[in-house]
Amino acid sequence: NHFKDNVIICHMLVLDPIRFVDQFAEAGCDCFVFQAEKLDSSTIGELIAKIKGIWHEGRAALNMETGVDAIKDVIKELDLVHVSCGDPCSDEIPFNPEMLKKVTEVRKLSKKVMIEIEGNVTSVEMTAAVEKGVNLVVSGYKGKDTLKEFKDMRYVVNKFKYGL
Repeated sequence: NHFKDNVIICHMLVLDPIRFVDQFAEAGCDCFVFQAEKLDSSTIGELIAKIKGIWHEGRAALNMETGVDAIKDVIKELDLVHVSCGDPCSDEIPFNPEMLKKVTEVRKLSKKVMIEIEGNVTSVEMTAAVEKGVNLVVSGYKGKDTLKEFKDMRYVVNKFKYGL
């Protein structure tokens, strides 16, 4: 009840995330995102079914080392795929444009799934990402002129949204 007007997204970077689904549901989590590399193909479907039984949306994440093959058999069950393109906690690992190939692969598998990227994304990468099929961007920008970068990102959003 403390955050009734906010959305709490639990992005679980843990082994065997199915152990935590009920606990986070009870705690008031609004969305549950799991890391695909933490699962094998025999348990991923069971986890998605459990998640969708509570939140009605399946959300999976791919780290930089995990390929799209990890989710291709369950893509029709997913509502969102999160693609890590860098490390938002470290300026040492910049945005890796090679990760946009994963966006293209996911989009080929599903026209309906939402695709989110994160990892030191700037307006330049954001433009390329949206052109490849990204719907959501988590910036994590830590550059010198954050106000200018925010305005540039807003311009990119308006360009795609309104055709500016």
